[in-house]
Amino acid sequence: MEVAVFGAGIAGLMTAIALRRNGHNCRIFERSRQAHEAGMGFILVPEGIARMEAMGVQLKGVPLERFFYRNSSGEILHDQQMPVGARSIRRRDLSTSLLEALPNGTTITFDAELDRLEFDRQGRVTHAVLSSGESVRADLYVSADGSRSRARHMLFPGWSAPLARVPELVGLVRCLQTLRWAGHDFNKFHSESGGVALGVLRVDEEHVVWYLQFDSKRFPLLPAAMVSDGIAAAQARRSFATQLVGDWAAPIPHLLEGTDFTRVHHWQPVDADLIPRFHQENLVLVGDAAHPLSPFTSQGVSSAIADATTLATEIETDCTVEELPQALDRYSVTRRAQCAPYVTKGRTLMQNFLQPLAREERALLPIA
Repeated sequence: MEVAVFGAGIAGLMTAIALRRNGHNCRIFERSRQAHEAGMGFILVPEGIARMEAMGVQLKGVPLERFFYRNSSGEILHDQQMPVGARSIRRRDLSTSLLEALPNGTTITFDAELDRLEFDRQGRVTHAVLSSGESVRADLYVSADGSRSRARHMLFPGWSAPLARVPELVGLVRCLQTLRWAGHDFNKFHSESGGVALGVLRVDEEHVVWYLQFDSKRFPLLPAAMVSDGIAAAQARRSFATQLVGDWAAPIPHLLEGTDFTRVHHWQPVDADLIPRFHQENLVLVGDAAHPLSPFTSQGVSSAIADATTLATEIETDCTVEELPQALDRYSVTRRAQCAPYVTKGRTLMQNFLQPLAREERALLPIA
């Protein structure tokens, strides 16, 4: 079967790995060569790791042992064991591992953004059109083009996807002192009044990732800090982060001082219900294109991995084009049911985050 995958992020690469192992011919189209740097790093839960390793992906990263819930002074209010097998990883390293695991014959075309899909009267995709005007034809079309997916918008143009109340600034820092301090633990500092938190994770032998979450209603980010790049944006982001958490406990002031804010990523998630289905005829949605989950759940990557492997289970080697709609329907039913609790849990975790600092009774591990 000929498969066209739009998006070379985690969801797109893993889908191509899984379907190629079933013998299907996969072509990947990606709009940007810089796609593998956005996001800096993240937590992988054990289920996602197991699925990737079963597909031959050789993972790096840092095993995580404990979660420390701290106030802004650094005092530990609560600690608990991380899920056994969880690890943090740099996004670039995970992307590299997935690229290395792609079977021979899988092609990636960069600077190839999906512009639109053309459908017949039955709702089947007849061909995809790239922004360059090139036409792409396949038996199966996979939308892995992120939370602002054009394919999803074409299927559900009225679907409401408002911006989440809590965005993030994410930075990557090379700092041996903080590496030793972080060790194999996940530390998260919280404002006593709620609505601001900063997490710190070691992601390899040289770097830590920090991410600043904030209530955009109480602490709005200035427009100058919201543009994609530039010196002015970097200065605005540094000023915002410093004013918000610059006087918090070590190692936060040192981390901010050592951060190159021209490379700090502004991540604006959406807060949305699940779409009615993840497919239509010969089109299927995976990853954030299907279900943009709250970052509070730490499930975005692992859910994208689960999409890919579940899809491959339904589209086996002998699956025919005529059988595709039924196979994709089974995939959609399964994955919607599995993602629904994460949507609910993400909203619960966000509401807890917005409240004044909790003691142990409401200190929830930020993983669904």
